[in-house]
Amino acid sequence: MSDIISYGSTQRSTEEAALWRAKQMSGAMSGDERVALAHWLEASEANRIAFECLEDTLAATDIAAQTILAEKFEDELYEEAQNSTAWRMPALAASIGFVFLTLSATLFFNYSPRPQAQLYATAVGETRSVSLEDGSSINMNTDTTLAVAYNRSERVISFEEGEALFNVERDQAKPFIVELPLVEIIVTGTAFNVLSSIEDTKIFVVSGTVRVKPVSGQMMTLGNGDSVHIDRNGAASSIAPFDPIDVLAWTTGKLRFTETPLHEVVEELNRYFNKKIILRGKSLSMLPVTGEFDATDQAAAIDAITLIFDLDSEIKNNAFILFKKDG
Repeated sequence: MSDIISYGSTQRSTEEAALWRAKQMSGAMSGDERVALAHWLEASEANRIAFECLEDTLAATDIAAQTILAEKFEDELYEEAQNSTAWRMPALAASIGFVFLTLSATLFFNYSPRPQAQLYATAVGETRSVSLEDGSSINMNTDTTLAVAYNRSERVISFEEGEALFNVERDQAKPFIVELPLVEIIVTGTAFNVLSSIEDTKIFVVSGTVRVKPVSGQMMTLGNGDSVHIDRNGAASSIAPFDPIDVLAWTTGKLRFTETPLHEVVEELNRYFNKKIILRGKSLSMLPVTGEFDATDQAAAIDAITLIFDLDSEIKNNAFILFKKDG
């Protein structure tokens, strides 16, 4: 009886993993769905293993097999991902599950899976603290998804967009590596903040020493109080000091700015709320902002900005439009 239960649980996890993978492949995953996926992965070991095995198997497939898979399932994947109500054992899950099992048997003897990764995510406006097995910790800011994989020789964190403050437990023999699209960060024990987007990556070292390897440049070393900006081409700026009170204000639910152009303030505020703020008029872009905002109170932030610069606001197309009163 226990074998039957185990098989049933594994099969359900495999089917659900196929559905989640289909949603990912569609490119239509929302922030809430990424959070739901992270919670599903954390819910059981069977879920996590099924998802990782599916990803590993598909990644190890040769070009010919990938072409066959794409031709057979591309339309079904897209249609399934768009149908938010069709999560009840669709034919797609069985199809992907069959391909997954077939490829697993083929690759079993010549493929060694990568270290198992644990996924963590936050929704828009949410923060989260994660404790890792080695004593390190990660404070995650709004709309961030991280993958954590530990093995015998290294500790690897990977993410594309979002923000996180890392407090790394020292281990000289087991480096802590943060992999991002534009840069790789290597430390053995320190504290540093990373803000990453498709446009750039910013790294701020709170304590200790951090080695940074941009995709277009040489390895560089940052010390306590240093920061560096990696542009969208993977090139690094000069090392510069930063104000930790401003950079780390988000960890206390605040956003602080010092002589910051209004368009940058708006871009930062928009990371925390689903309803976005839009500036109407180029003359507003460079207005300097110095002050502190509550990261959970969008209305208060808008009231403060309109009061300081004598602006009007209106709601249009589910966004807050800020503009000059005479405009």
